[in-house]
Amino acid sequence: MGFFIRNLYKQLHKEQSSKYTENFNAYRGQGFGKTEFRHLLDAEGGLLAFNNFLSTSKEKYVATDFVDGKMAKNPDAVGVIFIMTINPTQSSTSTTPFVMVDEHSDFSSEHEILFAMHTIFRVGKIKQTANNSRLWEVQLTITDDSDPQLAALTDCFKEEIGGEG
Repeated sequence: MGFFIRNLYKQLHKEQSSKYTENFNAYRGQGFGKTEFRHLLDAEGGLLAFNNFLSTSKEKYVATDFVDGKMAKNPDAVGVIFIMTINPTQSSTSTTPFVMVDEHSDFSSEHEILFAMHTIFRVGKIKQTANNSRLWEVQLTITDDSDPQLAALTDCFKEEIGGEG
């Protein structure tokens, strides 16, 4: 399994570096429980990690439709639209490859972008939308190896892994 994931990372990185030259936004809609959402609010200004492959879209309506469905099914859910600012120049030095997969999808109009596992973003402004008190927008910026908070966290993990206990 490790071989497969390593190979997939290499392919994503190769695809990314050859296709993206200008900044763009990617969107992801997600439903949260109230406690989970409070943790997200506390993360403003900090780092946020997605620990699985992350499906996003270049089309905001895709994220909005998805989160509207989650809120309709669960009246206690808090809807979040993540607005991810991607700078391909910065991301090319990052360990977080991504690729547009619409040519491989049954839903090519969604302009789906797949981010690799363990993608880490800097959490920017979090604001409630004007039209719906249960819907929030969260600004995210992809990090890279030069982010001081990420570097300190990485060093801490390396020390723990290499240390005793």
